[in-house]
Amino acid sequence: MKKIILTAICLILLGGALFAQGNTDKDSDPNKPFYLANSLYEKRDYEKALQEYNRVISMGIESGNLYYNMANSYFKLGKLGYAILFYEKAKQLMPQDSDLKANLDYAKSLVAGSGVDVPRKNPIVTLVKTPFVSLSLNAISVSAIIIYLVLTGLLIAGILKPGLFRKARLIYAAVVIIFIMNVGAFAIRYYDEELLRRGVVVGKNTECKYEPIDKSTTFYKLQEGDEVSILKTRDGWRRIKRIDGKAGWVRQEAVEEI
Repeated sequence: MKKIILTAICLILLGGALFAQGNTDKDSDPNKPFYLANSLYEKRDYEKALQEYNRVISMGIESGNLYYNMANSYFKLGKLGYAILFYEKAKQLMPQDSDLKANLDYAKSLVAGSGVDVPRKNPIVTLVKTPFVSLSLNAISVSAIIIYLVLTGLLIAGILKPGLFRKARLIYAAVVIIFIMNVGAFAIRYYDEELLRRGVVVGKNTECKYEPIDKSTTFYKLQEGDEVSILKTRDGWRRIKRIDGKAGWVRQEAVEEI
């Protein structure tokens, strides 16, 4: 009789554990809140859609489509700063998407002018970046590895057949130039996306102070959607640098990091 009772208890506990595991797996499925959010977006319930999208993010999921949908939701709610923020996040994961580019460009066109003189772009940097502008950072690194292997193969072939250098010198030169440009593009993009902390102003008419205290004199004002570089974060404040190089302090919640 005792064996029967113990067996029954074990079966109940095992069944409960399997049931709990099944619920856990179901709750951890990111597809459910993602599709629910898409449905809510179609119903124009953008606030609830964002709640579901944030549930997906809380599960450790990162996706270009996820960020793109969140950006669209924020845009529909009139939160231009957050819309640009998430368009930029999506751009890092799918830079070749034409709809994303069009939406981001349009959102940026709505940012109120701040009267800041935009510095001229370095023509050499532009020349190096342009051929790889539609590729993600990972894709650029893969292409650099492939070109390196091709270059190595050509060098080995040239050593085995010395006359090959003279006959195919233009091919060698072209591969070397492409490789140098690829490595340069990777270095620039890696600095922009991994080392440089870029941020977007999400607050309206944000005051940039000389010092990280509320009573400090206002240096200049930032508009919602402005992009800045984040230099440091301290005690609820961020030290940021505007596109013209002028640096100051803003409240941490006023600027979100891309």
